[in-house]
Amino acid sequence: MDLWREIVGWAGSALLITSLMQPTISRLRWVNLGASSLLMAYNLMLGSAPMVALNVTLIAINCVYLFRGARAARATRAAAAEPTTIPDIPDPAEEASDRQTSR
Repeated sequence: MDLWREIVGWAGSALLITSLMQPTISRLRWVNLGASSLLMAYNLMLGSAPMVALNVTLIAINCVYLFRGARAARATRAAAAEPTTIPDIPDPAEEASDRQTSR
């Protein structure tokens, strides 16, 4: 049991460091979510309540921002897919002929 606990702890630490080197915020949040999950499990095995609370908080923060990012991406894709309407621009030639026929 001690070996597995140490493996989980070291893997979580390595993943946490890796998460900080990600080029995009989305990838950072995904990798950090995994790291926080492993470290939460490790701290549960150790019985360290403050560290479990910290990692639960980090998991929640990452989930909220990943959800917001996904929702924003969906809205952007939906807006891009909507056809754009161009307002009717009156044709000057038609306006001139309309004025002549109304006299």
